[in-house]
Amino acid sequence: MSKSIEQLVMAIEKECEIYEKYFKLAEEKKEIIIQGEVKKLDYITQKEEKLMVTMRKIDQIRNTIVGNILYEIKVESIENLSELCEYLDKDAKDKIINSKKRLEDLLLKIKNINELNEKLIKQSLAYIDFNVNVLLSSESAGSTYGQEANENDLNKKSNIFDAKV
Repeated sequence: MSKSIEQLVMAIEKECEIYEKYFKLAEEKKEIIIQGEVKKLDYITQKEEKLMVTMRKIDQIRNTIVGNILYEIKVESIENLSELCEYLDKDAKDKIINSKKRLEDLLLKIKNINELNEKLIKQSLAYIDFNVNVLLSSESAGSTYGQEANENDLNKKSNIFDAKV
C-alpha cells in the first residue's frame, strides 16, 4: 500500500475523530436546548464552529491526498471514494472502505441529532412566541366592557415590547 493511501486513511480517520467530537457537542446541545440554557447554547455553537474550521482544513488535505493518488495511478478524475477504490488493490480498498463506512455512520448520527435539535428549537421558539402573545394580549385586555369603561381604558396599552420580531 502506498504512502498516499496511508495518508488518505489517516485523513479520513481524523475526520471521524472530529465528527465524533461534533456529535458529542450535538448531544450536549440537545440537553441544553431542553433545559433552555441560552448562554451554554452559545458556547456550544462556538465550539462547533471551531470544529468546522478544523474540518474544512482536513477536507482540503484529504482532497490534496486524493489528487496525489490520482496522479500516482494515472487517473484524471473520480466522483467519490468508492470510484477511487475501483483502481486500488484489495488491501487499500478495504482500508478506505472501512474508514469511509465509519465516517458515513457518524454523519448519519449527526444528521439525526441535528434534525432533533432543530425540532426542539422550533418548539422552544413556538413556546416563546405563544408566551409573548399571551403577555401582550393580557396587557391589552382592560376594563373595556365594564360599567366604568372610559376612553382612557381603551387607549391604555402598556406593552412590554415595542415590536414583534
